[in-house]
Amino acid sequence: MTKQKIESKLSEILKKYQSHFSEKVYVDNYDSTDVLMDAFGITQKLKSENKQFWGRQLGMCWQLLVDELFKNTCQDYGTALKFERDEPCDLVAGTDAIDTKYRFGSGDSGTDSFMLTKINNSTLFN
Repeated sequence: MTKQKIESKLSEILKKYQSHFSEKVYVDNYDSTDVLMDAFGITQKLKSENKQFWGRQLGMCWQLLVDELFKNTCQDYGTALKFERDEPCDLVAGTDAIDTKYRFGSGDSGTDSFMLTKINNSTLFN
């Protein structure tokens, strides 16, 4: 490939992302909370002081809640799949490998929600 073609391809990529970034709309959800935050009295102000910490903690809490619910209500419940040191999902229900996701403030409008997804990305609960 010629230098000109390479530059052209790189320019296309940059233009595509420039367009995506310029179309991005940021919503100030400073006062929004969710049920887990409410349950523990976590304010948006507190969460904003260390989003990574709260995301990790609330995410693990959500994972354990979902796992316990499936364990006690699903006849074909199974523990996380393991491939050597990798665990691509948190639990199994029948033929579905389920990866729990707790999200807040991912940067996308409207993503401050709980989400339970299958590994193949089809949504089970949102």
